[in-house]
Amino acid sequence: MKPPPFRYHDPKTVSETIGLLGSLENAKLLAGGQSLMPMLNMRFVLPDHIVDLNRVEGLSYIREMRSALEIGAMTRQRDLEFSDAVRARWPIMHEALLQIGHRQTRNRGTIGGSLCHLDPAAELVSLALAYDATVTVAGPNGQREVPFSDFPVAYMTPAIEPNELVVGVRYPQWAAN
Repeated sequence: MKPPPFRYHDPKTVSETIGLLGSLENAKLLAGGQSLMPMLNMRFVLPDHIVDLNRVEGLSYIREMRSALEIGAMTRQRDLEFSDAVRARWPIMHEALLQIGHRQTRNRGTIGGSLCHLDPAAELVSLALAYDATVTVAGPNGQREVPFSDFPVAYMTPAIEPNELVVGVRYPQWAAN
């Protein structure tokens, strides 16, 4: 199967991405492509535009803070799997990452893509809810923080507007015991 025709956009900054999303009708964001590409190929979604996030600066990072782990939306699941910080301080996250598909899936899949797809069977969605994560969303009015418990607004529908994108997620560290 082949995807339907679409126009491809390759922004380099979050600001440029937000501008594109505000000016384009019927656009989809491409992160790792693990969910979007099969949906395109089976023609479950028919966007006029694909906005590729893979070259957008500043969306791939793992920052170990004193009481939280901050992860950029374009951080690959495989990078989290091999993170010493995740393994040492967020061991449940590490174990969950090992359950995601196979290595090829984790090599391409991103945390932001998984959370935005909101598949109720997805490990990262369950993990974000269990950890009481906070999602950082950027749009034309700046950034806003969304508690993950408020992020799903309907089945597989995140609390983001068409001109917004997820830029990161914050996982608090659980208290000992």
